[in-house]
Amino acid sequence: MIGYVIGDSDMITGFRLVGVEGVEATSVDEARQALNKAITRNDIGIIIISESFLTDLPLRVEIDKMRQERVTPLIVEIPGSMEPPNQTQLSSIISKILGIKM
Repeated sequence: MIGYVIGDSDMITGFRLVGVEGVEATSVDEARQALNKAITRNDIGIIIISESFLTDLPLRVEIDKMRQERVTPLIVEIPGSMEPPNQTQLSSIISKILGIKM
């Protein structure tokens, strides 16, 4: 099983540097399309999506429904590169998700 990232270009570039495949999305609709394609793939075990897309309530509801109905892939939201900093360091979140020290 592999990881897959849906986010802005900086987020995608960062994950590609550690070998994680992904797609850049610049709108909620692009993120939804990428997510729908990703969940059909049998080789993806975790989908990491920028939480900036989840401000769209219909997409959040759709993802919550996927989480309830499916065991895999695990869908995780993390702050995107353009979002205001929060209490948790992005590198800490990525390290926990991927199991690597950054």
